[in-house]
Amino acid sequence: MESAAGTIEGVTSWQTRAQAALALVAFGVVGAVGYTLRPREARLAPAVLERLDPKATIETRGGDVIQLKGSRQDARIEFESQVTYDTGETKLIGVKVSVDNRAGRSYTITGKEARVGEDQTSYDLQGDVKLETNDGLTAFSEQATYADAENIVKAPGPVRFTRGRMSGTGIGFTYDEQRDTLWLLDQAVIHVAPEGTSGPMDVMAGAFGFARTDRYMRFERTMHMDREGQTIDANEAVVHLFTDRDEPDLIELRGDSRVSGGTGMGALQSMSARDMNLDYRDDGRSLQQATLAGQSAIQLAGKGGASGQALEGEFLEISLAPDGSVSSLSSRQNVTVTLPATRDTAARTIRSNVLTATGGAQGLSAMNFTEGVNYTEAATRTQGARVARAQSLVAALDPAAGTLQEATFTGTFQFADGPLTATSNLAKYRIGAGTLALSGKQGTADPQIKDEALTIEATTIDVTLNPRRMVATGKVRSALLPPGKSAGAAGPGKRPGLLSDQDPVQIIAESLTYDEVQRRGEYQGQAVLLQGQTQINADSLTIDESKGDLIAVGKVITSLAILRKNATAGTPSPATIGRSGSFTYTDQGRRATYLTAATLDGETGNLRAEKIEIVLAPEENSLSRLEAIDKVTALVDKRTVTGARLSYVPADEKYVVNGAPVTMVDADCQELSGKTLTFFKASDRVQVDGNDEIRTQTKGGGKCAPTPK
Repeated sequence: MESAAGTIEGVTSWQTRAQAALALVAFGVVGAVGYTLRPREARLAPAVLERLDPKATIETRGGDVIQLKGSRQDARIEFESQVTYDTGETKLIGVKVSVDNRAGRSYTITGKEARVGEDQTSYDLQGDVKLETNDGLTAFSEQATYADAENIVKAPGPVRFTRGRMSGTGIGFTYDEQRDTLWLLDQAVIHVAPEGTSGPMDVMAGAFGFARTDRYMRFERTMHMDREGQTIDANEAVVHLFTDRDEPDLIELRGDSRVSGGTGMGALQSMSARDMNLDYRDDGRSLQQATLAGQSAIQLAGKGGASGQALEGEFLEISLAPDGSVSSLSSRQNVTVTLPATRDTAARTIRSNVLTATGGAQGLSAMNFTEGVNYTEAATRTQGARVARAQSLVAALDPAAGTLQEATFTGTFQFADGPLTATSNLAKYRIGAGTLALSGKQGTADPQIKDEALTIEATTIDVTLNPRRMVATGKVRSALLPPGKSAGAAGPGKRPGLLSDQDPVQIIAESLTYDEVQRRGEYQGQAVLLQGQTQINADSLTIDESKGDLIAVGKVITSLAILRKNATAGTPSPATIGRSGSFTYTDQGRRATYLTAATLDGETGNLRAEKIEIVLAPEENSLSRLEAIDKVTALVDKRTVTGARLSYVPADEKYVVNGAPVTMVDADCQELSGKTLTFFKASDRVQVDGNDEIRTQTKGGGKCAPTPK
């Protein structure tokens, strides 16, 4: 009974729970029906959006697109609105493209609108386009394109940019994000503002490139630069910058390059060449070295406003000291150096194939020219032009004035100063003194000098150019040339009457001093004069062409061509040989005088005396009168006469001898003596005049005494 009761209780409990669940379901159904049958509320219509472009198929307000490379954000495109057309073209309004941390560089590009390329990675921006980089570069344009595949921003129209002190404008712009380069493609104008001690810089060019990582600027299609008073021009230029600042470290100019002015040039006033490299010191302004190639030329600054030295050559390199002075200089091929005229010196031009020069704080002090030298000195009011040639030249300069002080020529030296010419192997030209020192053989030839008056060859020749004076030493060989209409500044000389005007006079000696103004030549050391039959030997010889005089001193031997009386034209005259301690010819009286142990041998006989004088006829070199004085001994037609004085007149062939007494001994040893003896050669007649104190004596017989020697 208990189990049945338990079963009944369990059934009753299940039924009770089922009835409760059915009641709940019924209640829910009734509630749902009631809610459904409730009165409905009225709903408002949504607001209509204003279309950005009626032609657009899709328009979006506000957007932000992030581009990833791996897990890193590479680029972000933000826009105020987006419009898409049925062609698939998309346009962004109020766009901003941000490129983050590519090789440490980030930049943004903004514009009023941008058209998105089909690949969704290129953009064509229009209106108030602005490029900004994280290192301070800002560029502005009205249009720009950006392709993410190239990482290049391009702007086709007018553009301007700024970066620190630098700003610029141009037509056409590119920014290469990978290379970190900026280009203005046309009509580039660049300005660098002054800062601290750095001055401004302005550049105009057909195009401008700025490689910021590689630290250089490039200018193309005719560049003009103004930099702290300095102007630089070239067809193209590359400006290498210091790593820490936008200051020039090296400027490379290519094509029609020119530089002038500026405080950083130091002693350089201007430079020009086809190509040029300018290397600056650490301050970026002071020039340290310049290398020029192709028709190179430099102009050095003069002192006190005067013109400076000018140098030209195919290739030229110049180095400047920290104070701006030229420390060294070199040039090759077609070298030309021009030294300007000063108040005291003429302008000079020196040409060669190679030049090296050195200097100090004051300027250049030495120039060395090699491989063929051509030296030209311009004419002045007091002198004519001078020209010299040699294989090489060492020029010593006055650094302060920049003028030539001394020029040393070596190898095949040739010199011309009006009619004066000179040759030697070595020559030293002292500018201040106006002297030229010649030495050294050219092959087998000694130094030589020649002008309208004479020629000289010797071991050494020193010439004072103005007024002309020459000193020659060592195996001197000279020639006095026939007088011309114009023989130098002193005019034509007057040749001694003993010598012909038609032929040169050759003179040999150990040394010579010749003064052109005085027309006086002094020959020392075994001097020998030669002209035709005339010869004069002496220890020293002086010829004075201002007066026509001649002086020979020391062991004199003369051989003179004294014309015969009534001699047939063209018939040579026998030489008249004279010896003495000295010999003088004075043209004013046409008188030749032998002094000290004089002897004379010729048609007049053999004559000895302390002094013998020959007087020539006024119009020809025939004997007009002969005088012998003191200790006279004459041998005439085998007659020996002694006395104190002898006179001979060729016109009547009469000898007159005076003395106390006068004696004559003939070939038969017949002796006559008296106070005066007269001998008529033509009639072979002797006349002796005595007086009361001295009796005329005639002696004969015996052996004749030897003829005096």
